Amino acid sequence: MSTRDQKNQSIHDKVIDTASNEFDSKNFDIYKNPGQQKNAKIGNNYPDIIITKKDELTIQFIIEVETKDSVNLDEAKNQWEKYANEINASFYILVPLSSKKLAINLCKQVGISVRFGTYQVDFSGNITNIEYE
Repeated sequence: MSTRDQKNQSIHDKVIDTASNEFDSKNFDIYKNPGQQKNAKIGNNYPDIIITKKDELTIQFIIEVETKDSVNLDEAKNQWEKYANEINASFYILVPLSSKKLAINLCKQVGISVRFGTYQVDFSGNITNIEYE
């Protein structure tokens, strides 16, 4: 888990909230771990967002949110690789649109297969254009 400055931690947590609110809560249960919170876990792992089918424990998706400063080799080796290898669910890394190519290259370098989502931050600090592949 990256150590972020206050601005990037705020962006990180806003992305978690915005992305979580976009899922269909009638069909899915959404669990969030913003900041240093440990509200829901899978084994010893605390992904940022965990999504299960409604009223079931089978994990459908996990989403790890990154900010521009946390898309790096250390994060890829110490967290992404662990989540990709230890959790049996579709694993998404949600990164700023400007960092997607770097995230793809880091995953290739580490040798993991993940799916990607992107987001943007507008001038007012709002999270916009969340898209998943």
